[in-house]
Amino acid sequence: MYKKIDSNNRIFESNEFRKDKYKFNLIFKNLSSPELELYSDEESYIACRGSKRLPTWIWTSDSFDKSKIEEIEELIKMYLTDNERDKFTCKKELYDLLVERNFANLNADDYFEMGFLICHHTKVPKVCDGVLSRTTESDGEVLEKYWYDDNMEMNGVDSITMEQSKTDVEKFISDDKFYILRNAENKIVCMGSYSIIGEQAKINHVYTPPEERKKGYAANLIYLMTNEILKRGLVPLLYTDYNYIPSNKAYINAGYEDKGILINFSCLKNK
Repeated sequence: MYKKIDSNNRIFESNEFRKDKYKFNLIFKNLSSPELELYSDEESYIACRGSKRLPTWIWTSDSFDKSKIEEIEELIKMYLTDNERDKFTCKKELYDLLVERNFANLNADDYFEMGFLICHHTKVPKVCDGVLSRTTESDGEVLEKYWYDDNMEMNGVDSITMEQSKTDVEKFISDDKFYILRNAENKIVCMGSYSIIGEQAKINHVYTPPEERKKGYAANLIYLMTNEILKRGLVPLLYTDYNYIPSNKAYINAGYEDKGILINFSCLKNK
């Protein structure tokens, strides 16, 4: 049976969890939250949420005992709020089991396959005219438009306002882990960043405007940025829209390995 645990529980050092620790990177980010809600049977599953505004991550071991599914369902119900929908992330095996059991709170219309990629060694992508660069305040207007468009394009993610985009970009520009690529005409043709959790570096915010795609810019920015990460002794990783082939191809071309999917889904408290 599950119980409330703390962030130094022995399950995080178990062989089963350590096999998946990179794939479940965001659990580690949530562990430092003052709003942390963390439960486990201390053996084969963990449920973790950093805030009621964020998805709940549910890790299950590869040898997960299916007879414990009722405990997982009970936990999911406990995490439900009065929000319009509450989001969850888990392995596909667990999601399929919830579907098979016709779990009453499951919102079957809300399903998103999130790919997980990791890099240990980069490879040189197709040559392009892009040059890695830092940002300046004068780049703000262009980047605000890019960040707004990026959020509008992404599946399964809530859109943002231009005002929010401006606030976000101001933070990006002041962050030494945010990069841009400029072409021969000095136009910003790609942007990206990473965040650090322990020894892991999660790639974020990679975006190329539509008119500059298929020119190798994204792969080159990812390649150069990933080399910087590896020099720091960190493990580069990221999550993608698994079914958006052009984006995944850019990472593969820079040396990332496809490690399969996780499922993003939602449940409703009063379905």
